[in-house]
Amino acid sequence: MQQPTFFEGPEKKIELVVAPGGGPKLRSLGDEVWSRVVELARAQILSVIRDAHCDAYLLSESSLFVYDDHLTMITCGRTRLVDAALHLVELVGARHVALLVYQRKNEHFPEQQPSTFYEDAERLHAVVPGRALRFGDEHDHHVHVFHGTRPYVAEPSDTTLEILMHGLRPEAAAQFIGIEPPNGSTIAERTGISKILPGFAIDEHAFTPAGYSMNALRDGTYYTIHVTPEELGSYVSFETNADVGGQVDAVVARALEVFRPTSFDVVTFAPMGTPEEEVRPEGFVVRDRVAASFGGYDVAFWHFSAPREGVRAPIELAL
Repeated sequence: MQQPTFFEGPEKKIELVVAPGGGPKLRSLGDEVWSRVVELARAQILSVIRDAHCDAYLLSESSLFVYDDHLTMITCGRTRLVDAALHLVELVGARHVALLVYQRKNEHFPEQQPSTFYEDAERLHAVVPGRALRFGDEHDHHVHVFHGTRPYVAEPSDTTLEILMHGLRPEAAAQFIGIEPPNGSTIAERTGISKILPGFAIDEHAFTPAGYSMNALRDGTYYTIHVTPEELGSYVSFETNADVGGQVDAVVARALEVFRPTSFDVVTFAPMGTPEEEVRPEGFVVRDRVAASFGGYDVAFWHFSAPREGVRAPIELAL
């Protein structure tokens, strides 16, 4: 399989929660339904691992995690995740959607995208009334978020940590270019990924000629990583719903040790009223810090970058 063009759109994501007693149990809908959902986003299912709580689908463009009453779907590249989101609302029934969150990271090449965040948000707002927010400066690193405005109370352990990394150091990126089949170990073990959150079952895929995706699952808890290592637009996304309260800084540090980015963003969702954690990565400077509360969550965004030293040459662009 050819390498997906992750770099043209680092991150799109939906979270959908079904109201108690309303709509179908999502896991019961079956693989055929999820194949159609993924197809609408212009991606394909590569593999799946399951446990008693979650079905974790590894996609040609990121991941899908399905529980009985909620799901998380992440895509990259030029996908049309909003089409999948609208189809999901139709499947569940708009009146049964307790919470819908749609998120888009700023793209490296927005002109390559089939739609803008604003167009997507308007389509979602027509079926699930909500608000649109931007975390970060328009012309710098930022995340757009659309969220439904129906009252919602998050479960105490319902947290999400995202680490969105840019500009990998060459030696870190090289681990994900021309990947050879592992000999007695997984790629995650060989590169140190499995040490970020140990003890998970791992499902992984290496792309040709470059790139890597993985899902990890343990008792309904997941983490997922997607890597595009090319020099122009190198990018890694990490996300987990593991309750790492008190350990966010440590998890970030372990991810940075593997991927060695020159800049990165951290996004956290925590139940409203959760004590705030500081993120203080060694060797990086805080460039932006944004926080808000909505949909039952306290949401925080940090943008970090390494201090620049010396003079750099320009990057030549293909014509």
